Amino acid sequence: MIDAELALFLQQGLAINIGTRDATLAPHAAYAPAALVEPGGTHVVIYAPAVGADAVLADLAGNGQAAVVFARPMDDRACQVKGTYVSHRPATDDERSLVDSQWNGFMQQLEMIGTPGESTRTWVIWPCVAIRLRVTALFNQTPGPDAGARLS
Repeated sequence: MIDAELALFLQQGLAINIGTRDATLAPHAAYAPAALVEPGGTHVVIYAPAVGADAVLADLAGNGQAAVVFARPMDDRACQVKGTYVSHRPATDDERSLVDSQWNGFMQQLEMIGTPGESTRTWVIWPCVAIRLRVTALFNQTPGPDAGARLS
C-alpha cells in the first residue's frame, strides 16, 4: 500500500499527528516524533510519547480507527494515512535512535522555516508507545488542487 518513495517521505522526520475519536465522536490526538513503515508497506508503527497518549490508546481499543497526518514544514507536503489498530507496546531502547533521528530531522526543518530550536527542544519525546496500524487508505493532504485525493 505504501510504496518505497512514500515510505522515505514518511520516515524522514516530519510533523506527525495521530488522531482518533471516542464512542461519542469526540476527537483526541497525540503528536508523534517518529514513524516506521514496515516492509511491504501494509503496516506502520507510530511512536507517540507515552505521556499524553492515553486518550488515543483508549479510542483505539474502543473503535480501532486512526488517521495519521504527516507534514513537512519546509514545503507543506503532507499525507494522511488511515489505519486500523493492530497493537501497541512500550517502545524499546533499540528504537530510541530511530525516534531521535526522525525528531532531529523535524527540528532541523522547523529551524529552516524560522522556528528557534530552543523553543522546541524541550518537548517530551521519550519514552514512547509504539502503535502498530494496518494501512487502509492514503490521501494527499498537500495544500492545492489535489488536496484530499486518494493516493492508493
